Amino acid sequence: MRRPTLLLLLLAVLAGCAPAALPSAGQPPSATPVASAVVDGPVDIGGGRQLYLHCAGPQTAGRPTIVLESGYHDSSDPWNLTDAAAPAVGPSVFERLSAGNRVCAYDRPGTFRYADPLALTDRSTPVPMPRTARAVVDDLHALLGAAAVPGPYLLVGHSMGGLFARLYAQLHPADVVGVVFVDAFPVEFPELMGAVWPEHAAVLADPVPQFANDPAAAEVVDVEASAAEVRAAPAYPAVPTVVLSKTEPFPLPAGAPPTLGPALDRAWPEGQQKLVALTPRTPHVVDTGSDHYVQVHDPDLVSATAELLLTRAGH
Repeated sequence: MRRPTLLLLLLAVLAGCAPAALPSAGQPPSATPVASAVVDGPVDIGGGRQLYLHCAGPQTAGRPTIVLESGYHDSSDPWNLTDAAAPAVGPSVFERLSAGNRVCAYDRPGTFRYADPLALTDRSTPVPMPRTARAVVDDLHALLGAAAVPGPYLLVGHSMGGLFARLYAQLHPADVVGVVFVDAFPVEFPELMGAVWPEHAAVLADPVPQFANDPAAAEVVDVEASAAEVRAAPAYPAVPTVVLSKTEPFPLPAGAPPTLGPALDRAWPEGQQKLVALTPRTPHVVDTGSDHYVQVHDPDLVSATAELLLTRAGH
């Protein structure tokens, strides 16, 4: 399937995560995988709200569930897309990982479906905007509990989804065995952008109203408040972590200030190093030639990285 070029305009920069604790590395393999029912629909999380959840793949006793967290403005759809360019190959991240693991992805409220025309998801209950990372993490925690998704969890967070995954690991360290940051958003990014940050923040918050069926309901994240929540939370746990980073520039909307592109090109690699520094001996894989959607451009790389972390976590 084609790469999501429209949302690249929306997702100029996002995500950040961190490492947690190694559970008994070298332990023997778990029991035989048990076929589990596919979950594909709304889950009641309380307060009159529902979140769309899609889970598939076998569940093995003691083996972590892989939870995929999308970037800013994105529904769960990108995890099911592939535009792999040789030598990379498909299938999508979700399909590949769910062949041997229990894998779950969900729609945050106000995120875009990759439909024609592009439209906000109608699968999760809308909520007032803007939101912060803590609200997103609380939603995910409630969803995993309400749907009885077995832990522990390996979190894979793209872009701003990396920031959410990081905070989840900090708030629920006992539930997390590892984090994969897929071109993720670091908390230091506003500072790294310096005087240009306000212009970039405006780009991030713009849901491209001409593509949205309900622009007022589109996801808006208070990035600075979210970064403050991450800093105020307990330290990032000592779990296996990998950072995957792109090399290609972010596409910019028409009329963007001329200083924005150079600032992004300088600050984003610096931010990736901040994620690498979260925990000792964190592998940093630079995906040469990839755009921001590493999971779509090189789904085999993202899938193999998740499998690597499962091994390092003793599963």
